[in-house]
Amino acid sequence: MSAPLFSVVVPAYNQHKFINSCLTSLRQQTITDFEVIVVDDCSTDDTAAQIATLIKDDDRFHVITHTHNRGVSAARNSGMAAATGQYLCFVDGDDWVEPNFLEYFLQAYQAAPKSQLVVCGHYGYLSVPGPQKTYDQKELIANINFGTVGGFSWNKCFVRAIITAHHLKFNEEIDFLEDQLFAFQYANYVQSTAYMPEKTYHYRWRFRSNLSHIGIPFFAARRKMIKLLKQESKQTLREDLNNQ
Repeated sequence: MSAPLFSVVVPAYNQHKFINSCLTSLRQQTITDFEVIVVDDCSTDDTAAQIATLIKDDDRFHVITHTHNRGVSAARNSGMAAATGQYLCFVDGDDWVEPNFLEYFLQAYQAAPKSQLVVCGHYGYLSVPGPQKTYDQKELIANINFGTVGGFSWNKCFVRAIITAHHLKFNEEIDFLEDQLFAFQYANYVQSTAYMPEKTYHYRWRFRSNLSHIGIPFFAARRKMIKLLKQESKQTLREDLNNQ
């Protein structure tokens, strides 16, 4: 059996209210050449039962179950390790996507085959709209920092070969800005990025949980992230970070 075009990793922990809409939106994609790897991070509610019911008739969906709760970075890493697709996307278990989420990424890569990353627009958290554009590496880094690209994992379509060749993983030792750290690390190996402004991802803003990250915790996490990046990153990224 040949590898799918897309792998979609869905980390899920206690998503009783939301996992149905998330997985249903993926089942309704306008293209069919994909796999979905759902990582149940040892949920204590009925998330696992809902997942089993939702995917039982669809062999594109697979489940990995953690025996203890390890956090979202570990869940994403487990999903990445099992992925086989050419392209890799992430969808959080409490979010949902438009039917053309994957098709939109595919069209962007077909239109700009030299791209190593495609970014889509999104609804919700810190959405910074902009026109369709191709970013070079320096522009990409600036826009991951503060701009249209952002530090999220879920509005991006990565080339999985780049991730595997450079052994990229989410840092399981931090629990905030872990996706921005991953985005910066990936940017080390990207020369051309296609930004496509159509909003195909719905981020579910849960005010109370996100509020705890605003203020001192954010700046403390950001200082830690920048320190890690300066130790390991290539020249272009280090030059940008030196200005932070």
